[in-house]
Amino acid sequence: MKEEEFLAELQGLLLEIDNLVDRYEMRHKIMSVFVAGLLEPVDENTSNMKAMFNYIVDSRDELDTMIDFISTSYDESGQKNDLDDLLDGLGISLN
Repeated sequence: MKEEEFLAELQGLLLEIDNLVDRYEMRHKIMSVFVAGLLEPVDENTSNMKAMFNYIVDSRDELDTMIDFISTSYDESGQKNDLDDLLDGLGISLN
């Protein structure tokens, strides 16, 4: 029951984010990808995942840009990456 309550509350937060985007009329400017999953072990090598997700992208190109950003920013060592280094080559500027 605790997992279902968690997922229901998470879904509510995702709806709040969606409402925030609309309230500030930012849907035309924002790219957002959110995925969270709870793993349920099936056996030693396999798990099922209950997932919540929300994508705010206008095209496959924007989705690919977000996926590239996630891949680039992920660092197995746990070190923080410099944001300028992460954005380099993705065509995204903070200016």
